[in-house]
Amino acid sequence: MARRATYIKEVSEVDSASVLKVDCGDLISGVNNLAPIKAKYLFEAYAKMGYDCVNLGESDLDQGQAFLLEMVRTYGVPVISANVFDGTTGERFLPPYIIKRIGGKKFLGFEWGGVRVGVFGVLELLDDNSILPAMEGEDRLVIRDPIIAGREIVEELNDKCDLIICLAHTGWIQAKDLARGVAGIDLMVVGHGANVKPKPYLVGETPMVMPGDQGKYLGIVTLALDERGIVTKRDGRAQPLDETVQDDADMVELVKRYRVDLNEAGKAYVPETSDLEDLRFVGSSACGECHEAEFKQWRLTSHSRAIETLRTRDQDHNPECVPCHVTGYGHFNGFHSYEKTPNMVSVGCEVCHGSGADHIAYVNGESMENARAKPDRSYTLAPVVDRCVACHNSRHDPTFDFDEKIGLVDHSVKKR
Repeated sequence: MARRATYIKEVSEVDSASVLKVDCGDLISGVNNLAPIKAKYLFEAYAKMGYDCVNLGESDLDQGQAFLLEMVRTYGVPVISANVFDGTTGERFLPPYIIKRIGGKKFLGFEWGGVRVGVFGVLELLDDNSILPAMEGEDRLVIRDPIIAGREIVEELNDKCDLIICLAHTGWIQAKDLARGVAGIDLMVVGHGANVKPKPYLVGETPMVMPGDQGKYLGIVTLALDERGIVTKRDGRAQPLDETVQDDADMVELVKRYRVDLNEAGKAYVPETSDLEDLRFVGSSACGECHEAEFKQWRLTSHSRAIETLRTRDQDHNPECVPCHVTGYGHFNGFHSYEKTPNMVSVGCEVCHGSGADHIAYVNGESMENARAKPDRSYTLAPVVDRCVACHNSRHDPTFDFDEKIGLVDHSVKKR
């Protein structure tokens, strides 16, 4: 986020009057009591960066309609949607679009010149009944056909705008159908998917771009217009938000506040338990009773001290960080808290080799009717790349090389 703020500020300083900042949605995510903290800081960050609007994604309602509307009122970041309606009143839940004049002039509240840009948003049809889940006491929300809604909005905006942009929270395939079904869109920005397609891709006469997910890239599209307001050139690129982009100082402070608040809230947070019958963790000490040499070697690795990385940063209760620094986070008999499950406070044997209960039962000759894995390795799993990159991924460890790093944790008796 700090790098995104830097780049947006640099682009805006060159020509702030001609820049639009938009997002395709899913700014809010999660139904637990930690999600509101993240949402509040995201809205504050978007307000600081001057975002013009955000399209509604289905997860933006995870905390309820009232919470979303409160975020809009508090931080002044418009959220739009042209095809989501109140199921009781039949009225649109949110404004369908915004209109902004870019490249023009302002004086005493009057605007003239430049280009009037209309931006509208649509949400994909989720299923046959197309009803969004609602909190208790809230009216249900209905998603209507984005193609029909898009045609209505484009017809309305044609008399009000020089350019029309559609924010499509639909994924790439559905967006192509939308582009075929709605004429008159000058640019479609597609969300709800991990694809990165920065160069305008024409479907009929509609150029489409997609900047990917998780904020890894900043999608930048440049439109050049002639004196009649006709688009004569389109270009796009995906700006990686990597170490080549400096952090914005104000945003760094905001992120620090967010991490402090999330870590504090995490002290009272208990992860939901999953895999009640399948995953049964026993802890690394239990493994060490038979595999003494391997256990001693593991104790020398960074995995055995992984939680210290968070403790030195006062982030050892941050639910976004803790899962990759403990064993079995949220699973039955896995990590739940430092007090209740102290034997799971490390990246232990079972993170790489799978839960140990089946292995112990196999060794003891017990019934294996409910075992999760096949006994080709006595109900243990080999440490493979897929298990490692669950945490050593492009976000947290972008230079991770499995073939190089696996040797650091190789505690086989044969090697020793």
